[in-house]
Amino acid sequence: MSWWLGGPVPADGALHFGAPTALLAVAAGLAVLCLVLMLAAVRTGRARWVELAFFAPAALLLALAVADPRLSSESGVEDAGRIVVLVDGSASMAVEEGGEPRAQAVDAQLAALSSLGPLEVYTFDEDLQPGAPAAYAGHASDLGVALSAVADRYLGEPLRGVVVLTDGIDRGALRRAVNEAAAEGRLSPALVPALPGPLSLVAVGTPRGLRDLAIEEVVSGGFAFLRTPVSLRARIRGAPGEEVPVRLAEGGRLVEEQSITLGEDGRGEAVFTLVPREVGRFAWELSVPLSDDDAVPGNNTHPVVLRVVRDRTRVLQVSGSPSTDQKFLRLLLKEDQSIDLVSFFILRSPGDVRAGWRGSELSLIEFPYERLFTDDLSSFDLVILQNFNYGPYFDSFAAEGLLQNIAEYVEKGGGLIMVGGSLSFDMGEYAGTPIARVLPVRLGLEGAKADETRFRPHLTAAGKAHPMTRLAGNPDETEAIWSGLPELDGLNLSLGPTEGAAVLLEHPLLKAGGAPMPVLSVAEVGEGRSAALMVDASWRWAFSEVAQGRGNQAYLRFWKGAMRWLVADPEDRRVVVVPSRENALVGEELRLTIRVRDASYGPQAEARVEGRVVAPSGAELPIDLLTNAAGEATLTLRPTEQGAHRVEVRGGPLAAERAETVFAVSARDPELSEITPDHAYLRTLAAIYGERGRFVEDGSVSDVLLDEGAVRRSPQRAELRLAKAPGLGLAFGLLFGLGLLLRRRLGAA
Repeated sequence: MSWWLGGPVPADGALHFGAPTALLAVAAGLAVLCLVLMLAAVRTGRARWVELAFFAPAALLLALAVADPRLSSESGVEDAGRIVVLVDGSASMAVEEGGEPRAQAVDAQLAALSSLGPLEVYTFDEDLQPGAPAAYAGHASDLGVALSAVADRYLGEPLRGVVVLTDGIDRGALRRAVNEAAAEGRLSPALVPALPGPLSLVAVGTPRGLRDLAIEEVVSGGFAFLRTPVSLRARIRGAPGEEVPVRLAEGGRLVEEQSITLGEDGRGEAVFTLVPREVGRFAWELSVPLSDDDAVPGNNTHPVVLRVVRDRTRVLQVSGSPSTDQKFLRLLLKEDQSIDLVSFFILRSPGDVRAGWRGSELSLIEFPYERLFTDDLSSFDLVILQNFNYGPYFDSFAAEGLLQNIAEYVEKGGGLIMVGGSLSFDMGEYAGTPIARVLPVRLGLEGAKADETRFRPHLTAAGKAHPMTRLAGNPDETEAIWSGLPELDGLNLSLGPTEGAAVLLEHPLLKAGGAPMPVLSVAEVGEGRSAALMVDASWRWAFSEVAQGRGNQAYLRFWKGAMRWLVADPEDRRVVVVPSRENALVGEELRLTIRVRDASYGPQAEARVEGRVVAPSGAELPIDLLTNAAGEATLTLRPTEQGAHRVEVRGGPLAAERAETVFAVSARDPELSEITPDHAYLRTLAAIYGERGRFVEDGSVSDVLLDEGAVRRSPQRAELRLAKAPGLGLAFGLLFGLGLLLRRRLGAA
C-alpha cells in the first residue's frame, strides 16, 4: 500500500492541499472544458456515456494532481534535558597556584561532565560566547549577565542542570548586590535570574596559601605643574603586616626608596613627592620585590608618565632705562594672572658706588645681576632684554661668563627676546658676545646703527602664519590689521637675519645685504627660542585700535602670542609627537600623532617623518611616514611590552627638526586587582536558589545538581505528497488509455 501512495501513510494524518485556491479553480475549469470538447465529438448517445465513464475519472485525477494533496501529521520525540556549562574566561582564572594556572582543572572537569550527558558549553566574561575558552584573558567577568543570557536562551525548555566553573571573582553587579544583601540580612530570590534548571557553582582554585605582592594602582592625576611639587601615590597589596620596600626609579636610576608596613587588610600606601623642572612628558617606574612564589609577577612594577605643564609663565624683564615702551610692557605682564613677573629698571650700577656715594644716599636699588644670571636664571621661562646695555652693570671680569650663561640658557630650552632702543643690539655692544650667537639677526655693523625715519613695517609671508604675528583667524585679516597699525619712530639696524631665522616683519624701504631690513625676526636655537624686535615703539600698536573704539587688542595679541611661542612648550615646536594617552595597557590601541610645521609655523605637507619607537627591551618599531595636507602623520600601534616606551622622530624639509616623547604601558588588568577566589560569594549565591542551588567547594563535578525529570521534546513532522504517488499516475494512464481505445472502437469522429 505504501508503494502505491509513494510512502508510508502518517498516523493521524490530515489531508490538505498545497496548491493555491486560484490554481485549483483554473485546473477544474480546464478539466471540464476538455471533457466537454471531447464528448461533443461523439455521434451516438451510447458511446458518449461509455467514454464519460472513463474520461471523467481521468479528468478528476488530473485536477487532483494539480491540487497537490498532502497527508501530514505532527509528532515529537522526548530526550533527556541538556546540561549547560558556563566557564569563567577571565584573566584571574590564569593565576598560578602551585606553579600551575588554576584553570588547568577546567579541561578535566569538562571531560567528567560530558559523561553525564549532552553538554552545551559557553565562556562568560563581559558577555556570553559559545564554546570553551581559547585563552583566559577576559577583563571583567560578569556572572549575572551570563545567567540572564541562559535564562533567555533556554526559555521554556527544562534543563537538567546549569553548571558554572569559576573562581568567584565576579566583576558584575550581581556580586555587589548579593554581598550587600547578605550584609544587611535581606537575601531574596528576586536578586538572581530565574533559571530553567538547577544551578551548580563549582569552585576553581583555592583561597588558601596564595601570595601576591602587588602595586594595585598609582595615583598621579596624569599631569603636573612646572616647579610645583606633585605626589605619586602607590597603593600596595600583600600579606597583612608585611614590611614592603617600594622603589621609585627614572630611566633605570633609583630616585627614592620607602619602606611601608601593610595594614590588617593587607594594604598600604607609599607617597613620593616630585618637583618637575621641565615641561613635557616624563616617565617613572614604581616597583616592589618579586618573589618566586608570586602568583602574578606582572603587577610588581608600575610605569607611569606625567605630563608637566606650566601653571604660570615666569618672566624676567630687564630694562636699561624707563620708557613708554617699558612701561606698557611691564603693565601688560603684571596684569596677566598667568605670568609671574620679575622686573628691573632704573637700576643702580657699579659706577654709582665707585663715585663715592654711600648706600644710604642712593635711592636706586642695587641690580643683583650675578645672582639673576647664575643661580636664578634657570627658574625663568622667558628673559626680556628691553633697551638694556650690560656694560654699565656687569662687572668687566664677569661679563663674558654672565652673557655665556644667558646664551646657554637659550640653547638649553629658555626663551629670549631683545627689544630695540638706543642701548640694544649693536648700540648696546652685543656684537661678538655669546648672546650674539643666539639672536636671529647678525650684528657687527660699521657706521650708522639706527635709522630714525618713521615707517610702517611690512608683514612677510612667514609672518602671516607665524603664531607671534598672526593677529586674526586668517592671513588676509592678519595683513589688514598690520597695515592699519600706526607708524613707528625708527629701528635698530642689523646685517640681516641669521641662517635659519624667519623674518616676520620687515622694513618697507631699507635693505640689509640686498634683502629687506628685518624688523622682527625669530629663530630656534638648540632647544630654545629667541626673537629680535628692532624697535622700541610697539606701545604705539595699542593706540591704533583704541582710537577706533576697539581696545588695544593688536598690542595684546602680539605680545601674548610672542610669549607663548618663546617659552617653547614641547607641543608648540616645529616637529611635535603626541601620544593619544600617556598611560596605556598592554595590547591597547594607541595613536602617535606627528605634526610638522615650516619656518613660519604653517602646516608642512608631504614632509617625510622618520624615527622609531623604542620598547623597554630595546626592540624598535621604525617610523617612516609622510604628512598630509594638515602637516600631520599618524601611527597606530598596540604595545606588547610593559614599561616606558620612548618615541624619537625627525622631520621637516631637511629632516633636521627632532622631537621626543614617552608613554607608559602597563600590564595592569583590573581583573587581577583581586586574585583570591571568593568561595563565600558562591556559597551565598547557591543558598539563594535553595534546593535548586548547590556550591561544590572541592571542584568535584560528580556532585553537581541535576534534574533527571527534565526532558526535551524534539518536534517531528511527517508528510506524504499524494500528487507524486505512483498509483495516481497509473490510474490516470489506465482510465485515459481505455477511454481512447473505446472511442476508436465505438467510431467516434
